[in-house]
Amino acid sequence: MKGRVIGIGVGPGDPELITVKAAKTLAMVDVVCVPKAHTDTTSTALTMIMPILKERKKPPEILDLVFPMTKDEPALKQAWIANAKVVADRAKKGEMVAFITLGDPMFYSTFIYLCQNIKTMFPEIDLEIIPGVTSLTACAASCLLPLAEQDEAVAIIPYTFDSEQVGEIAKHASNLVFMKGAPELKEMLKALENSGFTEDSTVALIQRCTMPKENVIIGRLGDVKNWKVNEDYFSMTIIKKTKFNGNKKK
Repeated sequence: MKGRVIGIGVGPGDPELITVKAAKTLAMVDVVCVPKAHTDTTSTALTMIMPILKERKKPPEILDLVFPMTKDEPALKQAWIANAKVVADRAKKGEMVAFITLGDPMFYSTFIYLCQNIKTMFPEIDLEIIPGVTSLTACAASCLLPLAEQDEAVAIIPYTFDSEQVGEIAKHASNLVFMKGAPELKEMLKALENSGFTEDSTVALIQRCTMPKENVIIGRLGDVKNWKVNEDYFSMTIIKKTKFNGNKKK
């Protein structure tokens, strides 16, 4: 029997947003790989799929894979290679190996690096990707703001970019999406206003989207300096050049 590695997006946080195909696959795989920053940390993605796994007569093996949260590139590459070998070895034995990730496997996901290394090091192994509901679309739904309409252009920006980079990108975009950060937003205000956005532009901050402690704030870009913004890894900011139309904070 030929094994396979399957990257499965389990959505932004609400277990009901796991796709039918993802649920069917999780009900039959031999191994579920769970990415972690440390061995002793919990996995939100694993918690989301536990109801599916508990319904199985024979539960799959849960395999923790540590991907350290570091900017040390050699250490990161070493972890990617080591984990790719672990996953590939299981697939070579004829097992179906699932790698779960929040959101979508090909959108700011740890699976991307695992996938690239398996493709390079083990080209004989079959790879499959099951898309998931992204935080991008889930956050837009939570704050009731369209990401793009008609001829609008959207730019997706990590908060690791500096204000000069952000300002240059903002000159060419109708709407901006900032990923995985929140307090840094206040540092970008001047650059945004110098690039065509105004105090009346619409801004929405979404934290822990679709999760039990979801928090959504919507208002004017000019008011952001007065917002109390807490640090939360599960954060996204959507900024539209169009004028704020009066939506209230949730």
